[in-house]
Amino acid sequence: MTSQTQVGADRTAPYLPGLDGLRALSVLVVVAFHSGVIEGGWIGVDVFFGISGFLITGLMVAEHERNGSVALGAFWMRRLRRLVPALIVLLGLVAVLVQINQLDVTARNIWGALTYSTNWVHIFGGTSYWDQFATPDPLRHLWSLAIEEQFYVVWPIVAWYVLSRRAPSTLGKIALVGAGISALVQVVGIHAGMSIDRVYQGTDTRAVAFLIGAAIATRGWPPKKETLPSWLLPTFSLVVLVPAAIWLPGDRNWVFSGPLIVISFAGIAAVVYSTTQTNRLLLSPALQLIGRWSYGIYLFHWPLVVSHKFDNLNSGVRFIVVTALSIALAGLSYRIVESPIRNRRLPRIGVLPLSVVAVAVVVVSLVVSTPTAPALDADITLAPRPISTDSVPSDQPQRVMVFGDSVPAVAADELQAEAESLGIEIEVRADPGCVPSEEKNDQYGKPECVTFLQGTRARAQELDIDTAIIWWGGTGVEFFEQGVMYDFCAVNAQQIARNRIRRLVAYFEGVATDIILVAPVPRLDQTAKDVEGTECEIIAYDDVAAELGIKVVHLRDDVCPSYPDDCDRIFRYDGLHYNDEPATQVAKIVLSAL
Repeated sequence: MTSQTQVGADRTAPYLPGLDGLRALSVLVVVAFHSGVIEGGWIGVDVFFGISGFLITGLMVAEHERNGSVALGAFWMRRLRRLVPALIVLLGLVAVLVQINQLDVTARNIWGALTYSTNWVHIFGGTSYWDQFATPDPLRHLWSLAIEEQFYVVWPIVAWYVLSRRAPSTLGKIALVGAGISALVQVVGIHAGMSIDRVYQGTDTRAVAFLIGAAIATRGWPPKKETLPSWLLPTFSLVVLVPAAIWLPGDRNWVFSGPLIVISFAGIAAVVYSTTQTNRLLLSPALQLIGRWSYGIYLFHWPLVVSHKFDNLNSGVRFIVVTALSIALAGLSYRIVESPIRNRRLPRIGVLPLSVVAVAVVVVSLVVSTPTAPALDADITLAPRPISTDSVPSDQPQRVMVFGDSVPAVAADELQAEAESLGIEIEVRADPGCVPSEEKNDQYGKPECVTFLQGTRARAQELDIDTAIIWWGGTGVEFFEQGVMYDFCAVNAQQIARNRIRRLVAYFEGVATDIILVAPVPRLDQTAKDVEGTECEIIAYDDVAAELGIKVVHLRDDVCPSYPDDCDRIFRYDGLHYNDEPATQVAKIVLSAL
């Protein structure tokens, strides 16, 4: 995602414009994926990884051959000047969006962004990359930048040490061995029970493309003569990358059993082709410009996607709007902030003091907007309660609170409209990104979610509600612990699920006359094992409902009884949240339980 000087045949690092064109295509693919246009656009990141490995290795080899050494300090300072300014601009944008959109930004997320450790923060915090819409974290996409920066720290040290003692070919062999080890960890890990998110976001498991690119760069570039037919590399890249970008799901175990490695090779083939062949598409002025700004486009597009400002647009229009805005923001950042700092046109304001001041302003803004977490509730035990048959007096409208996460939040307008038609007063108290557990929210660094949960009872009392509808989209992600996904159907996981449902019910004990549970529906894009886990979670809902004598609504039976057949019209692109028309149907079903 970054733009650097490329490596030439004489190792003096002339510009290779084909790489900018390739960057442009890769970042557009990623934006299309996040906008819901294509399913496999996440593979664009692997192309960026390959470009990064190729470029920095080639630059270091070229520097060593010119000067007899590699200046690591100067290399890292160039990286800081290139990367930090745009990151500061991103944090400023996020600070604004937090104030106007109530996005899910925590101290942990900020720390991960500033230390380039976002991927490990996600892994050890149990954050699922694939649950993107449900937890609108505007800094989530920085996991890939974190991996790049970790590579930029470690690999130059290896290269400096090897090049000071051996020929570049030795460095190439080490890179290939490292790539093989990374691929092995990836495949063995997924078969040994390593979670998809651990494999997808791990620096060790995603180093394949970096290291293959690094190995190729040690051979001198471009080569003095072609050793492969000119048609082979582009054909291989197109045959692999285009179908994968359009259709390949990333949240499937089998993807990490070999296909991702093939994609890495195809990405490297695209890199090699872009540096050795003249291609009108890659050299077009539009792609050249987008390629130069690709780092900023990547940074800025994701906060725009999760800002909810474009949720009502279809995926194609959303892609166009987000892309246009991202290009505009990236261009402004590049010209006003990034280029002057990178080219040292700010003699009186050093990069470090400027960064410190900017970070301080942003962090203060974010911290001020994030409430402090109160103490967690003690364990509770609930007594059974009969389902109330009392009706609300005719001269008083029934007052209802819908309590949950992003699933009812997305259907809030439809719930309001249906309630109005029934003469019901309703409040949808739903917070996207919060999980139904004060303890887990606290562990995930989400004090605002703890506050949301604990304030529910007081808000219900204030409204003097008659009925509470508890509606969470599914809690499978709750059983991520230290990067490991536990079997949701295991006895201990079942017990945890029941306890959490009981705690949700407890917020309304003595407040609401009736309490209704809405059981989760399996995500449309889940694996068979994940669907089985959701089915076990539904059983936990049924158990608690029977235990406490309360109602439970099974949306799956009414909305999508033949799951997963004919269900694609029901859900949005994320496979979890309902489209507008199905949301109206769902609202009718839920409120009919009153």
